[in-house]
Amino acid sequence: MEQLQTRQGSRGFSAATLKWIAIITMLIDHVGASLLYGHAAYPAGWLGGTRYGWGEGIWSRDFYMALRVIGRLAFPIFCFLLIEGLIHTRNRWKYFSRLALFALISEIPFDLAFKRTWWNLNNQNVFFTLALGLGAAAAWDWLTEGKSPNCRPLRALAAILTAAAAALAAMWLKSDYGAFGVVLILVMYLLRDHPWARDLLAFAVLVMMVLLEHSHWIEVFGALSFPLMHLYNNQRGRQNKYFFYLFYPVHLLLLSGLLSLIIRMGM
Repeated sequence: MEQLQTRQGSRGFSAATLKWIAIITMLIDHVGASLLYGHAAYPAGWLGGTRYGWGEGIWSRDFYMALRVIGRLAFPIFCFLLIEGLIHTRNRWKYFSRLALFALISEIPFDLAFKRTWWNLNNQNVFFTLALGLGAAAAWDWLTEGKSPNCRPLRALAAILTAAAAALAAMWLKSDYGAFGVVLILVMYLLRDHPWARDLLAFAVLVMMVLLEHSHWIEVFGALSFPLMHLYNNQRGRQNKYFFYLFYPVHLLLLSGLLSLIIRMGM
């Protein structure tokens, strides 16, 4: 995410530590979603392979589900860091542009890792959701902060409509977490100074995603990330802001290549 300014406080987790937690849990999730699920569900004939189904040990469905549960922590933490980046970035347009650029760069690696094809429009990568959520939060801030009282009702309406448009765009694109991902980012932005209310409403968003979008029930485990956010010490920590941008498409390509190798070897 974007660079953060260093502020007072030393105990707890820095932004860099939270980012590493999110990256590691995301990688664990993607090992399950790409390697394990891909190994179990590949259609007969793909790369000369066969339909394996679930096996035992690391190839079992129980192990797969454990990895996916751990992976639920990643997205809420990335949303939290996205808002911190929005608050402290020097150039919001560059921040948004960088997210949008890597959304495009990551799409082929994303499709290879999870759809086993070079191009698939049925689901887009999470950078699209992050970019749309950032744009909605930035627009909300610009439209509602420090304006004349006479303009506030119209500007508030414009902010709501902009947020709704961003959510609909995520739903239309079928990006990871979709409209509910954009809503989650907005919740974290609007309630950034009220962490307990933020957690409660964020959990409600996760529940609604399960109920209304028929997402898997493990999405509610995203709430396990909330205590980590409370340990945030408002410090940036040592980090390279470009690492995550590059890590995302590169690790997807590596997972795709590893899965192809496993299938070819008949493992």
